[in-house]
Amino acid sequence: MVSRHLRASRSAALLVLTVLMALAGGAAPARAQNVRIGFIDSQRIFSEYKAAQEAQDRFAREIQSWRTEAEDRRRAVDALRNELKDQDPLLSEAKRLEKESALQKSVSDYDLFVQDFWGPNGKVQRLNDEITREVISKVRDAVELLANREQYDLVLDAADGNVIFGVKSLDLTQRVLDDLNKTTVGGTTH
Repeated sequence: MVSRHLRASRSAALLVLTVLMALAGGAAPARAQNVRIGFIDSQRIFSEYKAAQEAQDRFAREIQSWRTEAEDRRRAVDALRNELKDQDPLLSEAKRLEKESALQKSVSDYDLFVQDFWGPNGKVQRLNDEITREVISKVRDAVELLANREQYDLVLDAADGNVIFGVKSLDLTQRVLDDLNKTTVGGTTH
C-alpha cells in the first residue's frame, strides 16, 4: 500500500547521496567527515506502526463493504441473465425485449460501479492515497524530528533499495517506531 509512495523519494535520496559523495571527495572534505547518515526500513515501520496497522484495517473494512456490494450487484445480473435464459422460450417478443433491456441496464450499472470503485483513480485508489498520505506524513514528521534532534544530515530508506548495507547503529527504524507508537494511543496523537 505505502511503499509505492516512498519509492518516489528514492530519486531525491539518490541525488542527495550523490551530492554528499561529491562533497566527500571535493570542495568540503572537513564537513563531509562530519556528515551523519542514518537509515530506516519503511516496510518494517508500516508493518509495526500502530496507526499504519489501524489505517490498513480501516482500508480493508471499507474495501470489504465495497466488494460485498459488487458481489450483490453481480449476483443480481446473474439472476436476470438466468431468468431471461429460463423464460426466453415462453416470452413474447415485447417481454423478451423488456427483459433484455433490463439485463443490459443491470450489466451497465454493474460495470459502472466496478469502474467507479476499482478503475483508474477510482474510490479504492483515492481511499488508499488518502490513508497512505496520512501515515506517510506522520512517519516523515517522526523521522524529521529524530534527525533534527540527533543532528542527522541524511536519512535513507532501506526498503526501496537505497541502502545495501548499513551498520546496525545507523538503523533508526526502531527509534522512529518507538517515537511514533508512544505518541499514538488508540489512533489518536497527543
